[in-house]
Amino acid sequence: MRSWMRIVLVIMLTAGLFACDSMELTIAVQEPEEGWLEVINSNDRVLKDAHLVVEAFESEGATRPCGKEVVSSWEPGQAIRVKACAEKIRFTLTTGGETARFSYSMGQLYRRIGRKEVPIVK
Repeated sequence: MRSWMRIVLVIMLTAGLFACDSMELTIAVQEPEEGWLEVINSNDRVLKDAHLVVEAFESEGATRPCGKEVVSSWEPGQAIRVKACAEKIRFTLTTGGETARFSYSMGQLYRRIGRKEVPIVK
């Protein structure tokens, strides 16, 4: 009986983690020059008090912080310039109680849903 309760608890916690991610928040990423990326607000609205966390992906489950940008008002189409600190970079965008997770590698942007990465078509 206890193992059944543990399984249910794990499922509920996992579902809660995925339910927190916003599928409506979107970004675009461009490489203007070697070693730099521009993260662009591709939403059709201004994002207030936006927090963009940048992490270098080193191996499965291991990342290291590369930076954090806080923008009080991020206009649609406006770019935030960040250092390209690894071959694969993870972005976490939080604004207005919404969170969205992305990764970027070799010119391709992905939406992270749990451990799965889904390519975002340009």
